Amino acid sequence: MRRLAINLLLLWFLVTPHFALVTAFAAEQPSVFRGVVVTDSQLGVRVVSVDAASQAALADLRPEDIIVRISGAEVHSIDEFAVLSGAMRGRTVRTTVVIFRSGQPLELTLHLFSYPVLRAWGLEFVPDHDLRFGESRTGWAYWTRLGRGDEQAGKPAEALDAYLNALHHIPTETETAVKVSELLMTVSQQRLEHGALAEGVSSLRQAILVMQRLFDQPLETTQLETLKRRLHDTLRALHALSAQPPQRPSASLAVQRPV
Repeated sequence: MRRLAINLLLLWFLVTPHFALVTAFAAEQPSVFRGVVVTDSQLGVRVVSVDAASQAALADLRPEDIIVRISGAEVHSIDEFAVLSGAMRGRTVRTTVVIFRSGQPLELTLHLFSYPVLRAWGLEFVPDHDLRFGESRTGWAYWTRLGRGDEQAGKPAEALDAYLNALHHIPTETETAVKVSELLMTVSQQRLEHGALAEGVSSLRQAILVMQRLFDQPLETTQLETLKRRLHDTLRALHALSAQPPQRPSASLAVQRPV
């Protein structure tokens, strides 16, 4: 286990400088301002109320805040706010908002990522916000059941999305996190085998990030062996892709120079 941890750390430093983390998305994205009610004010738009369960509330947007700028664009009226927020729906997962609170300027970052997954495992994952459950355990059971079905059907990307949604409900489920790391490596291997180097390394980076945090948990020997095997297969696919000679342009695509 110690050797695996050292190898993961070395691999992390190799892949981190070159590829950014690819965000995992669930179904259709809602607006980052969902649950926020505003009205006109002399300076910008005044926040009337914020749904306590909304992403905006988690980002510390509060009633009586005055929104004056969104993603660098100034907001002078409720109409401008509606246009900006409407354009972000289904497209934007993170935005900066400049507000005035008690006369003082303050910049907030609103995003759609799952706070539980982001805090516990460091992954920027957009959960399915439209499917809600009264109890966390019920939501976790639903998504893990869906993940098992997708995995059995040979759909690792869909299974990964389901298990990430399960972690969104109960981020302390170590066995679910192990499955997430395993599926991330499976997706990485598939992408690498199809020649998608950047996407494959990004998924591998996510898997390593989860694995590093898993080492703080009491893992079973079978879980460690599974992760080691999946990591070996993924690294083999990465090596095979990196060993391929660069493709040369075909003669038909060569630029014809005038004589």
